[in-house]
Amino acid sequence: MKFDKFELVWVTNRRLSEDFFADVRRVAQSGKADKILLRESDLPEHEYEKLASKTLEIIAECDSGARLVLHTHASVASKLGVGELHLPFAKFRALSSESATNLRDLAKFDGVRTDKERGGGICASNLTQKLKIGVSVHSLQEALTAQDFGADYVVAGHIFDTPSHALERGRGLKFLREICENLSIKTYAIGGINFENLDKIKDAGAAGAYMMRGFLS
Repeated sequence: MKFDKFELVWVTNRRLSEDFFADVRRVAQSGKADKILLRESDLPEHEYEKLASKTLEIIAECDSGARLVLHTHASVASKLGVGELHLPFAKFRALSSESATNLRDLAKFDGVRTDKERGGGICASNLTQKLKIGVSVHSLQEALTAQDFGADYVVAGHIFDTPSHALERGRGLKFLREICENLSIKTYAIGGINFENLDKIKDAGAAGAYMMRGFLS
């Protein structure tokens, strides 16, 4: 599958920052990040919402075109008008099971409208547009299931060895290539990726790469 642009996504981890919001500003202003995924999955929802609101404000001030992606908290996305949501596979699968067929009825659980049909643009200030859903996957079967149940894209990992998963070896480029070749939706790569090995990710067929430490070093 050919893509118009290979996208780079900064995955945040405030524990790696001496000044988190300064890093948000620096990454947004650099113009290198197409998206910023506000991971911070340890935070309760009310604290996550405060962090997301301030992060969104900084990104808007920088006006670099970077888009904010929220993690798990669909209700926060609805409140703040963020049009893209990242879900762990287990959460995605549980929601799609509860809604019986796919994520068309996610609104039932989190107050956010979505639609399995793709096309059109994402309007950050108007969630009557489609909420874009990305799903973390760790096997081809998970990737295929995510696609079948309405995900817009998957994030496959971890590809290379990384301190975030010190006890597990990376799944490698063959794993990434297999997912890219078997899906009709976009596959992004995550895990141990930096600006030095991006070409390997591109050559495997990925639509983009998620990096955490790469943007901070």
